[in-house]
Amino acid sequence: MKTKLLLPLLSALSYFSSPALAQTDVPTSKPQAVAPYKTSLGLHATWGGPSGISSELRLKHFVGSQSALELQAGLGQWQNRGVYQASLHYLWQPQLLTSSRFRPYAGFGVGAVGSTSFNEKQDMEIQAALLTSIGIEYTFPKLPLAVSVDYRHTLVRLNTHTFDAFNKSNMGTLGIGLKYTFGR
Repeated sequence: MKTKLLLPLLSALSYFSSPALAQTDVPTSKPQAVAPYKTSLGLHATWGGPSGISSELRLKHFVGSQSALELQAGLGQWQNRGVYQASLHYLWQPQLLTSSRFRPYAGFGVGAVGSTSFNEKQDMEIQAALLTSIGIEYTFPKLPLAVSVDYRHTLVRLNTHTFDAFNKSNMGTLGIGLKYTFGR
């Protein structure tokens, strides 16, 4: 009689204790995302859009572990006119589960684009813009540098003289940047 009760009791005990032993190597919580740096300053070269090739100065600051603000100012040339641009972007930059160095990002921003003629004296034309961006960034492990590749597209531009809104399909730019990072 003792043998008949002992055998089912031991088998039930081994059945319920085996999952507890198997879960000792599983983490109890997800790893927390950490910003790869606090602030970065760098140069960015873009191709495409109405101005062709242009250069930009970018300042990026993480306001959270996965969100950043990026200020951009650039110069270019289009149809014998000087083009000046500035924008502020909100970027969401999640940490990948497989890599803490590669980080994709996507965001939106507002900006202003100004142009002036090289040959004739003319008032500067200013246009407001709504922008989107998507890209990927790699942070080097032992160097305070980051490299990024991105695509930015202008959704809407508003002429401030006539208040005409227009959307052009050639307003997207592809860019590559090199940034110096501060505060790891």
